[in-house]
Amino acid sequence: MELTKEYLLYQYEELGILEGNANVKIVRNSITGKIAVKKTMSMEQLPVYSFLRSQKSPFIPEIYDYFENGQQLIVIEEYVEGRNLEDILLEQSIPAENACRIIRELCQALAPLHRASPPIVCRDLKPENIMLTLEGHVKFIDFDIARVVTPGKTRDTVVMGTEGFAAPEQYGHRQTDGRSDIYALGVLLNYIVLHKLPVEEMINGNLRKIVQKCTALNPDERYQTVEQLDAALKKQYLPGKRPCTDAENTWKKFLPPGFRSGSIWKMAAALLGYFFLIDLSLSLDIEENDIILTGIQTFPQRAAFFTAQLVEIAFIFNYLGCREKTPILNSPIQLTRVLGYIVLELILMTVVIAFWLLCETLHGVG
Repeated sequence: MELTKEYLLYQYEELGILEGNANVKIVRNSITGKIAVKKTMSMEQLPVYSFLRSQKSPFIPEIYDYFENGQQLIVIEEYVEGRNLEDILLEQSIPAENACRIIRELCQALAPLHRASPPIVCRDLKPENIMLTLEGHVKFIDFDIARVVTPGKTRDTVVMGTEGFAAPEQYGHRQTDGRSDIYALGVLLNYIVLHKLPVEEMINGNLRKIVQKCTALNPDERYQTVEQLDAALKKQYLPGKRPCTDAENTWKKFLPPGFRSGSIWKMAAALLGYFFLIDLSLSLDIEENDIILTGIQTFPQRAAFFTAQLVEIAFIFNYLGCREKTPILNSPIQLTRVLGYIVLELILMTVVIAFWLLCETLHGVG
């Protein structure tokens, strides 16, 4: 370390460890008296913190200085007075409108990083890393596993992130990019409102569609930029518009697939699909002892087939979150999901056939 840099670093007197992390300490500048935070991390984070220092943001702690010390990077940054989001949620609920504001401010914090050349992705958006200042504004305080996106790279070198908030690609399936942060923002929005992850319980109302789009397994199906997500959230709370999680919308989650969105074309398509399924069920030939049954005698068998197909549809369209609670159907690997649906259909048809045989046996006994 250069002598000048060493002198500047020496000015910061360590006051104690912050939140039990030996690599994060509260310090005070012996000349100015200013309180700051001192972080020690890998030199791999140098490009990230160099960018943060050059691009000041009201939503990110100011980077006062950083020092290269062998294989370590030492960062001196602004000390944020306030509380982290997780601690706040443990004591109180946050209205959906305020949750949207928090996510929108995070979108504004991330936008310059995602637009950087090359882009920077945070990879660790979670409540513990988000501070609400005394004025109620957002500060994202942890870029320790942020990385620079490498063009042409197929996957991240090191798997990092927090389970539940990390996008599927952070587990080595492909390289992370800005859409990985968008996935985390969707999870975070759901978590702020319900204090639950989307896989545990999905938010209701209009915000549900936003969370679902953010957390799509395929990054190409998510919002492609934080600006798009910000615009979608802005529409939810226009002046005079009712909150998107109003209690009267709760009943909508019980509507059958195709009718929950309120979209006319989706409801029309769903009606055609259900009529086709009913027609298929009624057209089945039900035999007992080489005799084709008709009328009311066939009702149990046809109802069993119809119900089995409804169950398959429910999983495909994630009715009441059933797909999210089934690991094989919620896998980030498309082939695994397809095989899962095939296995589910085989299981359902096996149950249907067993039921038909049981009906035949009971009818024979009768």
